[in-house]
Amino acid sequence: MDEKEIIIKIKKGDSEAFREIIQTYKRVVYNHAYTYLRNQQDAEDATQEIFINTFNNIKNFRGDSKISTWIYRITVNVCKNKLKQLQRQRAPIIDEVYPGDEEENKQLEIKDKEEKKPDSIVITNEKRNMIFKRISELSNDQRDILIMRDINALSYEEIAKTMKLSVSAVKSKLFRARDNLRDKFKKDEIF
Repeated sequence: MDEKEIIIKIKKGDSEAFREIIQTYKRVVYNHAYTYLRNQQDAEDATQEIFINTFNNIKNFRGDSKISTWIYRITVNVCKNKLKQLQRQRAPIIDEVYPGDEEENKQLEIKDKEEKKPDSIVITNEKRNMIFKRISELSNDQRDILIMRDINALSYEEIAKTMKLSVSAVKSKLFRARDNLRDKFKKDEIF
């Protein structure tokens, strides 16, 4: 079933078709939310809110872009709003390593223990935390574009549609984001 057929079915109230959308995009949406919010529970809450918003607003989807682009736009908006809300509610967001799927984490843990010494695991976690911390310090646009391109592997065209920018503006902002990130890494001793 192609995307247009799925959208038509969802608009007619087919919950099974919507489950297919959720299955297709849940991991990418969660990863984006987690990268943005840096907390497992907040990312899970945001992911749920994103799919509720998607379902409630599917009737407004015109099909001018891919559904993934539309879902990313919702994701960015929900994450920005949630981040503002969280910043008002609490002090700085606690850094933690991406939790991932429990089974996946167990497999990675076993592989890490087999292949690495404990001190290298600590260094890897420190680097991962430092990367996420530095990404969170970028401006909203730079952070969004960097996450969409370098973490979620969206095309320049998809990012441009999501961010409502030209492709050249996306490339320019991505260049500046990477450059700013590089400058931040130069200050960190572990890089």
